[in-house]
Amino acid sequence: MVPAAVSRRAAGGSLKKALFIVALLVVAFCAIPLPVPGGEKRQSWQVSGTGPLRAGAARVRIELPEHPILAGYAGHRRARDTSQPVYARAIAIEAGTARTFVASIDTLLIPPRFWKPDVCGMVAATHTHTGPGGLWDNLAAGWFGAGEPDETQRWAVKRALDEAVRQAEAALGPAELQMGRELWPQGPAQVRSGGPIDPELAAVRLRRPSGRTIATLVVYAMHPTSADHDVLSADWPGQLDDAGAPTIVLQGAVGNTTWPRTSSLAQPIAVKIEELLEDAPWLSEAPIECFASEVSAKPQASRRVPLGLRTAVTNLFGLAFEKTAVQARLRLGPVTLLGVPGEPVGELGLRARPNVVVGLAGGYLGYVETPDRWEAGGGESAKTYFGPGLAHTLGLWPQ
Repeated sequence: MVPAAVSRRAAGGSLKKALFIVALLVVAFCAIPLPVPGGEKRQSWQVSGTGPLRAGAARVRIELPEHPILAGYAGHRRARDTSQPVYARAIAIEAGTARTFVASIDTLLIPPRFWKPDVCGMVAATHTHTGPGGLWDNLAAGWFGAGEPDETQRWAVKRALDEAVRQAEAALGPAELQMGRELWPQGPAQVRSGGPIDPELAAVRLRRPSGRTIATLVVYAMHPTSADHDVLSADWPGQLDDAGAPTIVLQGAVGNTTWPRTSSLAQPIAVKIEELLEDAPWLSEAPIECFASEVSAKPQASRRVPLGLRTAVTNLFGLAFEKTAVQARLRLGPVTLLGVPGEPVGELGLRARPNVVVGLAGGYLGYVETPDRWEAGGGESAKTYFGPGLAHTLGLWPQ
């Protein structure tokens, strides 16, 4: 038999070796970047055509349980009040042989792998911070604000999106299109961090030749954080909609925008939309184009992270968060929408002209700050996961 003292010494030696190996692994994790691929574009989808326009639209309510999980703020929350409905909305549009669609969901973000196109189109979140959560099957993302992962709610939102697109396609018929856009520095959107905001409001309206409105598409950048935190709400984007033809709200370059605490949000936007479209010409024929591709980003911790921890935080980002998304560019006659799978800051929206930037579209890669401001550690750089290279990868900043 082995004496007890020898056995204890052997056990102690094994424990020291295990602790030494763990210490080495921790040091390596903090010092050596993981080999994470990224920065390239992958699979793509494309359609284009021109000719007489056909369009259809739909609005489908998202059916949720009694106290649904909410997304928008850190931790896990459930709604105490669900009296305000939330929806998926879609427009389908054809010209010649080309068909595409644009859809919005009353939720915080489009999680990775939630939507992958079989038809080229654009799916975006309105970015309400009091919409249904649990859509992202990722515990870390859930705690950071996406809501505790919940397959039932994910299915409910996905079903509503699929049904809205299906109904919009089933409603396709002869259509006319008009578009208006204007820089609106007097609008309710306000800057919340370094750099300019993009104050543009863009609106597209579709109608039947008889004059009946099919749908209105609106792009404006302003964080929807005005609702009570424990109430299910589409926030100000939902307030632009009514019981008639759907109003589909897309966020612009929303990363560094906030709102005034003392004035109405939706009402002045609704008035401005009608002003923009009042004298805009109607088109019965127009080109339609859609190009979508998978993009992949490389994680990189912000410069606001202490130098000794940056490699470790970068490695954690690489392990914890999805690195791919779908980016779409959608031309609807006189306007081109450039989807960004994240929250781009206003300067990136301004630089993208004449394209109109649509944030929270096709996935979520976090905040997108300008490379210059990121290198200086300013603006929204502390909230980024993928460093200055993300703006390059998404075509928002020259290489």
